[in-house]
Amino acid sequence: MFQGSLEEVKLPDVIQLMSVSAKTGCFVLTRNRVEGRIYLQGGQLVHAVLGKTEGEEAIYTLSVWDSGQFRFLQDEAPADRTITKPNTKILMEVARRLDEWRVLSKRIPSLDLIPELDSLGHKKVSFNTQEWHVLSKINGVSSINRIAELTGLPAIEVAKLVYGLVASGLVHLRQEPKASPDANPLDRKSETKAPASRGPEEEIEWLSGKIEKVYQFSKSILGEIAHSVIQRHCANGVKNLKNGKGIAAVIEAATQIVKAAQILEGPEKSKELTAGLKKIIKEP
Repeated sequence: MFQGSLEEVKLPDVIQLMSVSAKTGCFVLTRNRVEGRIYLQGGQLVHAVLGKTEGEEAIYTLSVWDSGQFRFLQDEAPADRTITKPNTKILMEVARRLDEWRVLSKRIPSLDLIPELDSLGHKKVSFNTQEWHVLSKINGVSSINRIAELTGLPAIEVAKLVYGLVASGLVHLRQEPKASPDANPLDRKSETKAPASRGPEEEIEWLSGKIEKVYQFSKSILGEIAHSVIQRHCANGVKNLKNGKGIAAVIEAATQIVKAAQILEGPEKSKELTAGLKKIIKEP
């Protein structure tokens, strides 16, 4: 069995070696209990999977792993075929992304690091849809790899977005998750309660999802005129989640948006907005 460490032999070199020898089988790569698989048929790449990511993107994400183990399972066939490009084109793209990763790694040395929001204060910030999608999943618990899973984006793309947030001083990175908050203000602040079976990380993800719904609904009602205000209050809501404020963070974000709506759009729009936001907050 061909096996080794990714610290000693990098994935592109391993793939190149197997391609030249026209091998058929599966590379199994493992790191921190995460497993990825790359399948070759007659030396050609035909399929790859890493969590929910498949095809070329799975290979590109695996190619930036700088640690872990690999082994080659001879003659193991894939259940699907997700890669049709020739190996040379994929390896060229791997090389390009590795160059890109070398730049990103100056601020983000590992995809296992955990982004954490800094205080936004009164900064005027504006995010595009993809940036907000990532920002809404930053909760002080989930790593970059985990956020990639939650958003369905390639990990390298999430890293690029986080890189921009770090460079702008909105986010910093750390290695270990903080202890999840014990206190849950749901009992005092709202009728909505997280099921007892939901773990601390799942609860934060659930509440982050509520803030994202608040953002999307508010934008649909108020339009672009209030976009920056909606973003600011929702971003502060995400930050408050990681400080242990639970559902109160969602309520505060929604309340501030309604107050802004009363000024910008008047009582009718704010009434419609309030009704919709209440439903979001009370959703189980």
